[in-house]
Amino acid sequence: GLELVPVDEVRYFLADQKYVTVCSGEGEVLIDETLKELEDEFPGQFVRIHRNALISLGFLEGMEMSTAGHYQVRLRGVEDRLTVSRRHVAGLRKVMARL
Repeated sequence: GLELVPVDEVRYFLADQKYVTVCSGEGEVLIDETLKELEDEFPGQFVRIHRNALISLGFLEGMEMSTAGHYQVRLRGVEDRLTVSRRHVAGLRKVMARL
């Protein structure tokens, strides 16, 4: 079936193999769009933090260092922390400075 998820409720997109998981306040849904397509479709609403993850700027609370030495983001309404790749840390800091 078809399930509509309002884009302003999306916390993050997480790619895994051929599909992308959409995590929202209502739960998770699989879609077959690529992260690149989603970045292009919603510029300024989502930022890439890893080759497999886009996060919503509207739910971004902060970035912190984990005990393992990796950066992670805190998202409002999301219990798990998402890992920020070393490659995307500087870009995320610039985006956060503008918020």
